Amino acid sequence: MAVVEASPDKPSPGFKALLTNHDYSRLWAGQLVSNIGTAISRMALLFFVYALTQSALAMAILAILQVLPVVLFSGFIGVYVDRFDRKKIMVVSDVTRTIIILLIPLSLYLPTFVPTVYYVYLFTFLYATADAWFFPARSASIPNLVEKEELVAANSLSQMTYQIVTLTIPPLGGILIAFLAPDYFLAFVINAAAFVFSASALWSIEKSLKPEATENDREPLIHQMADGARVVKQNIVLSYLFLFAMLVAVSSGILNALLLPHLEGDLGLGEIELGFLMAGGAGLGILIAIIMSRRERLPKPLSIATGAGLIAGVSVVIFAVATNFIGAFVAWCIIGAADVMFAIPLSTLMQELVEDKMRGRVFSLLGVVFTTFQVAGMAIGGVWAEVVGSSVQPLYFSGVGFAVAAIIGFLLIGALKLHSRLDIMLASSGLSPDVVARTTGSEDPEVLLEVSP
Repeated sequence: MAVVEASPDKPSPGFKALLTNHDYSRLWAGQLVSNIGTAISRMALLFFVYALTQSALAMAILAILQVLPVVLFSGFIGVYVDRFDRKKIMVVSDVTRTIIILLIPLSLYLPTFVPTVYYVYLFTFLYATADAWFFPARSASIPNLVEKEELVAANSLSQMTYQIVTLTIPPLGGILIAFLAPDYFLAFVINAAAFVFSASALWSIEKSLKPEATENDREPLIHQMADGARVVKQNIVLSYLFLFAMLVAVSSGILNALLLPHLEGDLGLGEIELGFLMAGGAGLGILIAIIMSRRERLPKPLSIATGAGLIAGVSVVIFAVATNFIGAFVAWCIIGAADVMFAIPLSTLMQELVEDKMRGRVFSLLGVVFTTFQVAGMAIGGVWAEVVGSSVQPLYFSGVGFAVAAIIGFLLIGALKLHSRLDIMLASSGLSPDVVARTTGSEDPEVLLEVSP
């Protein structure tokens, strides 16, 4: 009995079919509007803090605080994402972020015995904590709202939506923010309104997003947190994805922390140029998302994700040594494309390989792993740039780090025959072990699913 494999060339159902799905379209609409608000307020926050401090180290601290809650809390957040109604988790997160985002510009009017930037740091940390609940719940919910053959298209649409917002909003947002200085209050109000819309759209989803209760729900919290790590350890493809994420995270952290200091401090660019830079990266990212959405299954998805790291590495080096806006713009466009090339196969594979009752924990664990190393990169980049008085050297190191991670990744893919193992995992879904054994020619159907000694 042969296993029928999904063909990489089989066309995807497409975006139109997804958007006729009432529940998924509500999730998507909420994402679209909240992304618009977030794109504006994220730029405002960068310039708000930079205007208060004029410090690369302060920008690194801000970047760290935006991701630190993922490191601290995602372990137990993942457990509750797999226990509670994911729709309610996302709605509460939106409401909480609505309140906190408005407190950031109001920090100017709080008692001055504490520097204003410290208030901003506090509110940023609280905002990021609410964020840490939203995204594992959203990623874990997508397979409950679409068919399996629609996952690539759904993740592509999600990435394309984000990139479209990044393409269209930052140029306009940069102009808007330039006029809103120094407190940028209206930018944060726009984001708060967007979160209110998102919460309303999510609340109208009719399908239940509450995971089915399991026996391990009665186990101690620490044991349930460890279940996610156990799932990853037992699946070699997931193990590879986590390892590669760790390898690129430090470089990603350096890049994120030093983007604005490099543009303003080294290149002498401002809000409007940053807006067009982000738009350029999004434009190429949209093209990549559209191309990927046309396939029900991506060919060699691990190589696509790993190749994205190599492309990003070369582009970050070019970005670091660029001496004008044109050079930085071209490099950032390619970085935007690489980001989408990495995100779509990563999300799709995790949704395909992890069962629903464990999905929240595994997505949260990925957030912890990636963000922990990313925070280290932010700290390294911020301190390094502050000591040498320039962001060029740490950014150059970041690009080399991306490239080295990709080379290691390709060597592992070949040595461990990961695509062959992945094909067996996906093709054998729902089949009995003896069928898989006959199809692979192996007496032990698990032999290709374990890490080689």
